[in-house]
Amino acid sequence: MASYYAIVVLSLLAACSISGGHALDENTLQTTLYIKQSFSTDQRTVAKDTVIINWVIKDGPDATANTTGHAEGLTTHSNLSKDIWVTLIDMVFEGGRLAGSTLKVMGLHGSRNDGQGQWSVMGGTGELTMARGVINYKIIQEDTAGRIFEIRIFVYYTAVQST
Repeated sequence: MASYYAIVVLSLLAACSISGGHALDENTLQTTLYIKQSFSTDQRTVAKDTVIINWVIKDGPDATANTTGHAEGLTTHSNLSKDIWVTLIDMVFEGGRLAGSTLKVMGLHGSRNDGQGQWSVMGGTGELTMARGVINYKIIQEDTAGRIFEIRIFVYYTAVQST
């Protein structure tokens, strides 16, 4: 009798696994974008070492590049001696194929590794639901007015199907 139940359970599991459209089908996103940080217009200081940010996300590094969204969040000066900042960002995509989606991002940046580093992607919404991965960044331009980050996004996500 026990083997009969085992056969039934295994048959049901097999039938469910070949039905297609799994809830956890994964997709990948690999893209390069640019964050433009303007010290005077896209951020405001709320405490001595904490800054609210609304940096522009563009599809290219030059002034004519299209705006695809904003990096909204905050950054706090966590290590004064090494000039390192902890940054928490919601990347809100407003244009292009990711419009209506977000990525939840956090990590360090500052005077380390020659302006290069990595941020963690810990979630997302819209098309990028359940996102996880990394963003490798490099500061490609910096002056007294601001800086431009080149960000290379590597993310796995599960797209939610509309009913």
